[in-house]
Amino acid sequence: MQQAVPDKELLEAPTAGEGATCRSCAHCPWMAMNGLQAIAEALELEGSNHEVYVDERLLERALVPLNRMLDFAATLRG
Repeated sequence: MQQAVPDKELLEAPTAGEGATCRSCAHCPWMAMNGLQAIAEALELEGSNHEVYVDERLLERALVPLNRMLDFAATLRG
């Protein structure tokens, strides 16, 4: 993100909510375990190891931030 707007100072937002033990996704040891190879495999390979099941009642609300992220990524590509 910083590379896209080098003239701006970006601050990481705290993500810890009620009951959360974390401070920010930018410092999350679990997120750090997601390497590029594993992410590429999850996106490219079929199989139940890479499926995410979302309750139908949550589906519409869950798509809102996902679509925002995809739209943002599209603007970076031009």
